[in-house]
Amino acid sequence: MHRSSSQARPLLAGISVVVALSVLVAGCGLIGGSTGRPVTVVGDSLSVLGTSEIRDVLRSAGWRPSVDAYPGVTVAASMDGLTKAAKKLDRPIVIELGTNDTHALAKGETDVGAEERQIDQALDLFARGQCVVWVNADQDPARPGGRGGSAVNNHLSAAAAVRPELRVADLNGLLRAHPEFLLADGVHLTAAGSTALGHLMADALASCPPA
Repeated sequence: MHRSSSQARPLLAGISVVVALSVLVAGCGLIGGSTGRPVTVVGDSLSVLGTSEIRDVLRSAGWRPSVDAYPGVTVAASMDGLTKAAKKLDRPIVIELGTNDTHALAKGETDVGAEERQIDQALDLFARGQCVVWVNADQDPARPGGRGGSAVNNHLSAAAAVRPELRVADLNGLLRAHPEFLLADGVHLTAAGSTALGHLMADALASCPPA
């Protein structure tokens, strides 16, 4: 059926509005992703599942985050990513690793001494004065990996006492106060939990020296 020119004009106008809004939204995304101080997040499945929420929180706090995260990785398995991050001296780094290490400890697949050496090896990659935020692990013994969490967390606390560049973001304390942030598996985070994790990161990053 032939449309008159008067019928076509509203249709074209509507298409133009949709296109204009699409360009505007895309432009806002580009602007939001290109401003702020850069920060790198190296993590495991908690960061993978929470990437959107973590990025949103960090961007709103004035950061320009890049997330390098993979499910199932331990500190040892993430050394390549940590090494690359350590070479970027213009930015702090957030390390969200340790959950899979706690599971390995709980299963007897590694021991406390080996885990402590691995954490130290990771921290030794970073230059003196390069700000590092490390998110600690859940240590509730009733949950998977919880029995190994105390070993990881105790060593991170000890390391922070002698490494002024290290800040520990207390995920364990957050989960103790808000167990509802965990999914049914007792390991991964809900969307609200991921947002709270992003705020933990942002709060710790706030104490990093200016660039």
